[in-house]
Amino acid sequence: MALVCASLAPWLSALAQEMTPRPDAAAASPPVAANCLADGKGFFRARLQGSLKADLDWGNEGTECTGALRPDGGIRLGFSRPIYAEGQRLVLLFGIAGLKEGASAKALPVNVTLIRQGTGEFYGTQGDDKCTLDEVRQDPIAGIPLRNRLYKVTARGFCIQPARSLRDDGAVLMTRFDFSGRIDFSEADTADEPAPAPQAAGRKSP
Repeated sequence: MALVCASLAPWLSALAQEMTPRPDAAAASPPVAANCLADGKGFFRARLQGSLKADLDWGNEGTECTGALRPDGGIRLGFSRPIYAEGQRLVLLFGIAGLKEGASAKALPVNVTLIRQGTGEFYGTQGDDKCTLDEVRQDPIAGIPLRNRLYKVTARGFCIQPARSLRDDGAVLMTRFDFSGRIDFSEADTADEPAPAPQAAGRKSP
């Protein structure tokens, strides 16, 4: 049976829950600060426009980052940090279907999901034709033949179309992004993302 990445699975299981705001969200305790990479060099930077506006410049300390294999053979990377009131977190997920273990690559399509936890705000590109990784590199942290197949993943990219809300007409465009996180190829992420919500009358498909 495939293993489920312990740190990434809660983010993905939260996707369906975030479709409905939690009335007790304001009373939730702020999460404990995390560290992305043991070498202190993890980071996430991005510019968000639209329904979520922010210039993100997250350092290693306080940023949670993790990754695991997707069922289709690609990978899913996640970055998360509490940046809103009452410890609400912004979560960003990157699904990369064409990346193999230990490989470096250029011009890879990537699917992007953004979640503002505790509010019901959920945005997805719903496909990998809207965002691109200009370049991605993997450096072994503990590689084959060791049991733990951990890699540092460093990448930069951009989006030409926004991630759209699954609830309403909201949208978020991530014009550019770059990051350094990690993935464990000995773990498998088997969680499914929720299907897109039915479109409102008169709304055109992206």
